[in-house]
Amino acid sequence: MIPAIYRLRSNRSFEVVYKRGRSVSDEYLVVTQLPGKYPTLKVGFVCGKKVGKAVCRNKVKRRLREAFYALIPRLEGNTSYVVVARSKAGQADYHTLASSLEGLLVKVGKLH
Repeated sequence: MIPAIYRLRSNRSFEVVYKRGRSVSDEYLVVTQLPGKYPTLKVGFVCGKKVGKAVCRNKVKRRLREAFYALIPRLEGNTSYVVVARSKAGQADYHTLASSLEGLLVKVGKLH
């Protein structure tokens, strides 16, 4: 579970990252990042109805949270991230989502 200090909570925070951030994507995820907005690392997860019903969406978000939590020690400090699940993420297992997330963070240049 990601501690509360790392979570993006307000709609306004998500909007700022969407509008000013840089995004990279693959077939499962879209990662948008914005450096320097907060003093600590912040992350938010979005999973729309195209992914599946509520049970499926919640499972995808749990898997993404756990995968991101494992990467926190390797990430740079004051960057905000929004991770959006695409429709194929609903059929993906944990290892596929975790490798997709790690690959996108490497691609954006924020993973050591």
